Amino acid sequence: MALNLGKLMLAIFWVGLSLSAVQAQPSAQNVSLTLNSTTLLYSGQTVTVSWSGVPNPTAADAVALVIPTSYASDVNLHNTVPLKYRWALQTNPNYLTTGSGSTTFRILNQRADPHFLFFSNITHSGNFSDVDVIAKSPNITIVNYNEPTQGHLAYTGNQGEISVQWLTRDAGTPTVHYGTSSGSLTSTVTGNTTTYTRQDMCGSAANTYGWIDPGTMNNVILTNLTPSTTYYYTYGDPNFGNFSSQAHFLTPPAVGPNTSVYVLDTADMGHAEPDGSNEWEDDLNARLYNAPGSIAEILSSITNQYNGNGLQQGAGLVITGMLEAELKNNPVLLWMNGDVNYARGFETQWDVGFDQYETISRQVPTMVAEGNHETDWPGRRPIGASDRFANTATDSGGECGIPFYKRYQMPSQYLKLWYSFDVGPIHNLVFSTELDYSRGSEQFNFILTDLMNVNRNVTPWVIVHGHRPAYATVVDTASVIQAQDQRNAFEDIFVQNGVDMVLSGHVHNYQRTCEVFKNTCVPRAADGSSQAPVWIVNGNAGQWLSTAEPVIPPFFEAVAIEHGYLRYHVNQTTLFAEMVSAQTGNVFDSFTLTKPVGWKFNSTAKAALVSGFIPTYQETLGQRYGYSGASAAATAILTVVYQNPQLFTGLANATLVQDINVLDTLANTLQILEPTFPLYLYPQLQNSNLTSPAAKLYLNEILIPQIPVLRAAVQNSEVGDLLLGTANSTNPLGGAFSY
Repeated sequence: MALNLGKLMLAIFWVGLSLSAVQAQPSAQNVSLTLNSTTLLYSGQTVTVSWSGVPNPTAADAVALVIPTSYASDVNLHNTVPLKYRWALQTNPNYLTTGSGSTTFRILNQRADPHFLFFSNITHSGNFSDVDVIAKSPNITIVNYNEPTQGHLAYTGNQGEISVQWLTRDAGTPTVHYGTSSGSLTSTVTGNTTTYTRQDMCGSAANTYGWIDPGTMNNVILTNLTPSTTYYYTYGDPNFGNFSSQAHFLTPPAVGPNTSVYVLDTADMGHAEPDGSNEWEDDLNARLYNAPGSIAEILSSITNQYNGNGLQQGAGLVITGMLEAELKNNPVLLWMNGDVNYARGFETQWDVGFDQYETISRQVPTMVAEGNHETDWPGRRPIGASDRFANTATDSGGECGIPFYKRYQMPSQYLKLWYSFDVGPIHNLVFSTELDYSRGSEQFNFILTDLMNVNRNVTPWVIVHGHRPAYATVVDTASVIQAQDQRNAFEDIFVQNGVDMVLSGHVHNYQRTCEVFKNTCVPRAADGSSQAPVWIVNGNAGQWLSTAEPVIPPFFEAVAIEHGYLRYHVNQTTLFAEMVSAQTGNVFDSFTLTKPVGWKFNSTAKAALVSGFIPTYQETLGQRYGYSGASAAATAILTVVYQNPQLFTGLANATLVQDINVLDTLANTLQILEPTFPLYLYPQLQNSNLTSPAAKLYLNEILIPQIPVLRAAVQNSEVGDLLLGTANSTNPLGGAFSY
């Protein structure tokens, strides 16, 4: 979630997705497009593609990797878009004079033979469909279409069980060999398979140009595993004659209070191409086919930065590496609390994401909550579970939760992604913020029943996971209303049933409340235990960073615009959590919750607290109703820019200067936005009749106050401190925070 300014800016530049029926055949030109290898031995192999003889080189020429939508077909650009691409000029600074160049792509096994196409002079309205394809490479032949890829682990909800999941092209007999000694895998178990079709998708792009065959999802459940034991395993299929390399995992300790566990937690990570290439995204289409350095690219860079985009997705690669480094600390669980992949209707991007997470997910069970970008689509889920956003939201790109559910097989009912399970001293509860959770709904009743039946003598800690937050410093009206709805549904029952911590994402930064109830900090009990939950937003695992409202309410103890991940140790008496910065590697926030030895849950005291509680904080109008003038502000800003062409000069530096996929780029974000700030103060904008009262309110209450917030955050990052502060904090640059 970001400033909504970009949504209308993007619409103004958007010409429409023009997918003419174009077979991917080169025109009759003497252009050479060669490969250093035409065989893919394994997923993740690199291939170098070279070209020469381009007759009229332009800055808008590109080389793209394409794949058939089904195994037996040829590529038709009416039906699909490239997997990924690179601008020719970015690979060779002399390209415009030589017409030649080369670049290296990392190629995944996506179950059909890919090849490269060279596109000449892609235009803003042309996309990759109706431009001149002037060269085609040979096919890259995949040696093993059923290579087991995308391996990952999950808990089943039953003690002593682990689910091993992976992908192949065809269905067979999924098999896992495992044991407690490396190289001696004496136990064997088989499982089942599933898949989904284009017809299962709910809309475009998922059932049109975003579709390729997803292959087969394999699932094998290992049972009767011994607690706190290292198991080694391989997975594959004897029918296909191949198995994965050996991996291993550590089972968690037995469920109970006298245990200790280490947990990693993320949300909104997304995925990124480690070879630095670009992918197709409908949200970013204007940038995709604007030549580097053009005014169109500058405008779309600014647009996409406001809209929320892939310009910072490299942070997800950084955090993935940091999570892999955590393996030495033996985490027993990795959480991804929604918006896990951001495929949004493009099937190939699920493959990229699972490949990115594979190292850690083959060793640590990975559990997920569903987010808006996995599931939301008008009229989805004809399964009797009411969708909160059925009539409006298109955030899944037509996937409507099907790929997410099939690829991440959780201990839940079909497409009803709420469930619970125990690990060590923790009872974990997962709910869906995308389905109806109002009082009396099927989901609400499950949550209430689950909480009422937790045995706190066995699992003294209760942690809840969902995607959208109930507490967050957000400004847009829709998010404010959703947060209020969630608090109305859950706050009373969470406090009454002793929930300790609630973890969410959706807002792409880090936020932590005090132990809060109805916007009011609640003191701890006499024994030092909490009387209300801490609410955490950690949607900062890789996607574009969100801003925060300029004035932070006093019940927030930490707010930071920075990428990172959360980690926490839990034993019988202590929960100690740390937020780790992706930019510095340092811990920039930490907190501790405690329970005394012999602590007993007191339901009577909790009920009395809820019934007699009097909140002390009065919300501002913005916190109560949000701000809805973003689109009106965008219209006014662009109108002024087009009426005053000299303003383009001031935007000339509003582009990234380095590869977008290798940076953790808060500073680079500001580099894009800084030239736009004077526009907000431009007299014609402030005084124009084009600027409605709602737009002026948004400009003056949200956009303009963000300027010092972002500048301070970037300056603070130089010393590794990105906390924006609260009513009780101080500015590391000197003095109390004021905006």
